[in-house]
Amino acid sequence: MNVPEVPKWAMPWLPPTGTVTLAALRALDRPLLAWPSGEFDAEEYYEGFPASEISALERDVRKLGTRPTWRMERVWFPDDEASAEETAAYEAACRDIAGRLIVPRCLDAYVMQAYAAAGLGDGEDPDEADLDDEDLDEALEWAEAGVCVLQQSLPWPFTDCLPYSELDNRPAHRILYAYANLLSRRHPCKAAPFFRAMVYYNPPDNMGARFTAPGGRRS
Repeated sequence: MNVPEVPKWAMPWLPPTGTVTLAALRALDRPLLAWPSGEFDAEEYYEGFPASEISALERDVRKLGTRPTWRMERVWFPDDEASAEETAAYEAACRDIAGRLIVPRCLDAYVMQAYAAAGLGDGEDPDEADLDDEDLDEALEWAEAGVCVLQQSLPWPFTDCLPYSELDNRPAHRILYAYANLLSRRHPCKAAPFFRAMVYYNPPDNMGARFTAPGGRRS
């Protein structure tokens, strides 16, 4: 059987094999909702950029022209400003996943668990962390689980745009960046397609993926 070639700008697919991932998917009652929300015109976006300020990767993004944009349902992770009712609702939806109580559909919960396993607090730069192999293994398991939950919610291969400017999309960006960043510590070549895809599906690149993605550095 001939398997169709996946475009290089598609979001990479992670096989759901890890222990945490399988536990998360078993606890997942339904994927996050996702729906087309508009269009991104690459030519219009880049027309004001001097040629010297556009990287090879961005030139490839520009060639794709106009693509659909998507918006995702967001499951909020309660912060210091959350009301007692909001916190109680989150806690009521929590499930035991690999010994941690989290909401299976909350992408930010996986980000928090991944960075906690890596010994990183809020606002700390993952690039500056000194991780041992055991901590990195655990951090990657949690980040991988979050990416696999995200995969259930978007069409595959996902070759459209997921704008960071849409607030509800930001947890998806955070979990993908967390996974790619942690993976790059051990397998830079395997992490590269994730960084590259982040620029393709969000050309403004609010997460700074272009600094690591192949061809992404501007001259």
